[in-house]
Amino acid sequence: MSPNPRPLEPGTVLSERFQIRTTLGRGGFGIAYLAIDQDQGDRVVIKELAPDGVKRGDDGRLLMPDDRGESLRERFLNEAGLLSQFKLQGIPSIRMTFRENGTAYFATDYIADAKTLEEVIRQRGQLDGHSVKQILFEILDILEKVHARQILHRDIKPSNILLSPSSGAWLIDFGSAREWDADRSSRHTVLFTPSYAPPEQLTERMVRGPATDIYALCATAFEMLTGGPPPTVAEQSAGTNLPILTDLRPDIDRRLANAIQSGLALGYYQRPQSIAAFRNSIQEVQEVTELVLLDVKLLRLAQFRFDRRSCPACSGLLIDVRPLKRGACLVCRTGLIKHRDIIERLCPQCRNGVLRKVDNKSPLSICPICGNGLLSYKRKSLLSTDQSVTCGSCESRFDLRGKKMALLAGEVAEFRDLESWRIQSGRAEVIQKCDDCEAQFDVLPNGKWLSHAPSGSFKNVAYFPQEWARIALGLAPGAGNGYCNSCASEYFIDAQTITLVDFTEDPFGFAVDHLGRLLDREHARWIAAGKSSPNAGVVCEDCATEFDRNGDFFCLITSRNEALSSHSGRMRTMEDWHRIAQDLPTLDQEEAFSAQVEQTIKEAFCRGEFGMDDANVILWKGVARNEDDPNATTIVISKSEVIYGKLLKKRRFPTQAIVDAWGQKDTIFLQVSGQRDPMQFWIEPKTLTVTLNSGARTLELTAKDLVARLKSEIAK
Repeated sequence: MSPNPRPLEPGTVLSERFQIRTTLGRGGFGIAYLAIDQDQGDRVVIKELAPDGVKRGDDGRLLMPDDRGESLRERFLNEAGLLSQFKLQGIPSIRMTFRENGTAYFATDYIADAKTLEEVIRQRGQLDGHSVKQILFEILDILEKVHARQILHRDIKPSNILLSPSSGAWLIDFGSAREWDADRSSRHTVLFTPSYAPPEQLTERMVRGPATDIYALCATAFEMLTGGPPPTVAEQSAGTNLPILTDLRPDIDRRLANAIQSGLALGYYQRPQSIAAFRNSIQEVQEVTELVLLDVKLLRLAQFRFDRRSCPACSGLLIDVRPLKRGACLVCRTGLIKHRDIIERLCPQCRNGVLRKVDNKSPLSICPICGNGLLSYKRKSLLSTDQSVTCGSCESRFDLRGKKMALLAGEVAEFRDLESWRIQSGRAEVIQKCDDCEAQFDVLPNGKWLSHAPSGSFKNVAYFPQEWARIALGLAPGAGNGYCNSCASEYFIDAQTITLVDFTEDPFGFAVDHLGRLLDREHARWIAAGKSSPNAGVVCEDCATEFDRNGDFFCLITSRNEALSSHSGRMRTMEDWHRIAQDLPTLDQEEAFSAQVEQTIKEAFCRGEFGMDDANVILWKGVARNEDDPNATTIVISKSEVIYGKLLKKRRFPTQAIVDAWGQKDTIFLQVSGQRDPMQFWIEPKTLTVTLNSGARTLELTAKDLVARLKSEIAK
């Protein structure tokens, strides 16, 4: 027995519908294939039950032992049953289930532009915190809907998560999924992947529920952040400690790190018990003021650096893309597409003669008795319109009188109209006949030609004329009118368009994504080079973020990064794109951002978040004039009292005695308890310097700001 059954050969057709193209991958129990759905004309993923240790016969059948074959098939088709329940974004739709080759299969939709998370981690190593959060939240949204149906996935890991630049995250391979009982006391099948499985999956009898999938998802998130999975349960039981994420990645959000760490607790009830609880643990936000947030952004802005070759979305490498040379193969990029001369009426049987159109209606050309021989006509006399008709093959003889004909066999000749004779022959009204051999073809109403020859390999086969023309050249019926002289890929081409119709290898992934698509020839040169738009630009080799380039400016074409995607179609410098991705002001926005910071500091002052001194006791200290003394003096307003006047002539009253304050321009009025008339002061602007974590900021405060601060204190 072979330890791994060999995959099905490309070209194999399953269920008379799905044609295998290539093998996508395999696991311990199955093989996944890329296939063409010949009914719908698009691509699908076919999953075949093919356990390790089972042999495949020469006829393609899997020879599974009778004692376990049926139970395996039932369990395998169970997965399809579960998937069919989920009409959800993020779970590929089930298209069909069937049994064949001694095993079971199901077909799901194919996500054309997706990579597994495993591939992304292998290519990029550690992911940034923003990307990890985005992937986590997308998978959490899917899992929440799955859990609502009382279903657990039970095998979440990087290879079972697909990431698509166009449609986000997808959760696949529900082969271990099952319902969990309300009392959670039944026995469970032991199926797991060690690095991502919590303790309850290692035995048959343990509590399982949403926290089981949360553990696996957190192990996956751990790998996204560190490049490798956490220690297994067995390793931790043997004394290996679970590393602290904040030690390994001090740059990431502490709430994200703590949430992942809590989800990796070995005790079932020590983990979040629902998707909502886990999501909330990531999203919990401490109350912070707007000024604190702006201060953080100011600090990040001061530390901002960027690499022009680095992708603003994921920090991957931006690759300059140039179109393929004209005429280059879109699949292998090295060969040239050669035009193939298709002789439309070359006989596919003898490959020498030419097919001629023959009318088989009025008069008949094909014998209605043998259905193959050609009829010859001869007038009975010079003046008669009646004719003798003879088949050159079976020698049947007929009389033709007007538009009716009778077979001369027997005592009485029955005259019938020509159409009834043609129907009896089973032949079409129009025939294509080779002028060099006996090949004949009926022209069918749908445009196909049905072969009708006494011998030959194509008897009773129907193809369109273009397909017969290719067969006549020794090609497959679906062969194109162009081909690559290096990799033998097949194309349909004309002056403006090109369509890939077949391939044997796909080194750059073009064929899988674009098989059968009608493409503009100039645009196709860019697509094959890795660019979706037909313009010069750059593409990230990791996340597929794409820009068109115009000098020093870049127009965003597509990106999965949420911060960038809302700016699709806009033209900016690469520095500004990095700023946008990091939620920083662009160069043209810096002045407005600085004004926003200044206004926020003013508002914070007016709300009482700080004052003129470090202790926030002095609300105001500056030059003022009073109506009783027009000379400049000093006014000091603290939280306890108001002092104004010169050194030897000062007046005081409690700040709490102020019952109202208002002002205009540089004048303020204070209504003090026990006084009929308000006190009036002319206030000179005051320069205030505030020290933030990002540095010192200096701004000017006016009488208007002082009034706002006093109103805040009065309200308190």
